[in-house]
Amino acid sequence: MVEPTLRDIIDIDDLRGMMCFFHEAVGLSVGILDADNHWLISLGWQDICTEFHRGRQETRSKCLLCEARIQEYLTDKEYLSYPCPNGLMETAIPILLNAQPIGYFFLGQFLHEQPDVDFFRRQAIANGFNVASYLAAVDRVPVVSRQRIDDLMRFFIRFFGLLTRIGAENQQRRLAELETQEAKEQLEVRVHERTRELNDALLEVGDLAAQLSETLQQVEHLAVTDILTDTYNRRKFDEAIRYEQQRTREGHQPFSLIMYDIDYFKKVNDRFGHSCGDLVLKRLCRLIRGLVRQGDLLIRWGGEEFFILLPGTLLNEAGQLAERIRQEVAAEVFPQAGSITISLGVAQLRDGDSIDSLLKRVDDALYQAKQNGRNQVFLGSELLATGTC
Repeated sequence: MVEPTLRDIIDIDDLRGMMCFFHEAVGLSVGILDADNHWLISLGWQDICTEFHRGRQETRSKCLLCEARIQEYLTDKEYLSYPCPNGLMETAIPILLNAQPIGYFFLGQFLHEQPDVDFFRRQAIANGFNVASYLAAVDRVPVVSRQRIDDLMRFFIRFFGLLTRIGAENQQRRLAELETQEAKEQLEVRVHERTRELNDALLEVGDLAAQLSETLQQVEHLAVTDILTDTYNRRKFDEAIRYEQQRTREGHQPFSLIMYDIDYFKKVNDRFGHSCGDLVLKRLCRLIRGLVRQGDLLIRWGGEEFFILLPGTLLNEAGQLAERIRQEVAAEVFPQAGSITISLGVAQLRDGDSIDSLLKRVDDALYQAKQNGRNQVFLGSELLATGTC
């Protein structure tokens, strides 16, 4: 007897609809390969693959190598999680019928951790890709934890087990109808029961997809946010300043940086307690967020020290904003603490600057503002005249 194929027991159009729903909800690439290595469903491949990896012979051959070796690796594994030679993660499970694979389900083109920018930059250069476009495509690749992928693949193992079982039973039902009406009625009862299970499974997919989407958004926000002040943290700062440095090298307008901290903040904590100090930090950040422009980034560096990253902003413009912030803070009355002041240093990325040299110049400017009596704004360009840069 000829064994049924995946197309024989599953309606591919219906399955594609379910996979489209899953992809749109979660954002991960989905693929289903039959036992003869023909793609039945292929959804949502990342730009880095379609626009770059598949477009060059060397990188394309690595993609095809992964596909060709799946059957070998899945012979004794419940599912396989593997890194593509081009740098992305993929997972696969066999779709089994009577313990034999009749196809393979892929969930792919993601990363478990934030991308190694240097690795992908070298890869772009080695393969002749446009570096900026390639890194932008890398940035769009979703980052998903290993635990979340494990949870998803365990679900799909059960899901396809249920789906193939129902499909096989449907085929058996059609054959049995040719023999006796009694067998047909019995199988219809079983199909009804299995269909109800499938509907329950589909509802579970919808709930899981919605939960995954919400969880991924929360994780992404928490990963780059300072919990106390709801400003960005150092991780986000490192990403943003390197991005702005690259934009400047590509011909965009230079950016500027403001560094500030609260004058005599230790006295606030010592006199009123750390809870009052935390309230001061929160209120100060809310005040400053209302003064900066959309697209400017407010970052907590540590303690009472903060950065404001100003894309496309020259030094004098940044200095004017810093002065306005200083005045608004000095005029604000903080609960319990009363009036506070801040000192601000300002610097602009210059030709030949590294990130470290820019950070040193803005830190020196802040130090000079404090040396001048606090509640001051000091521009980094003035450090050239004083010999402190």
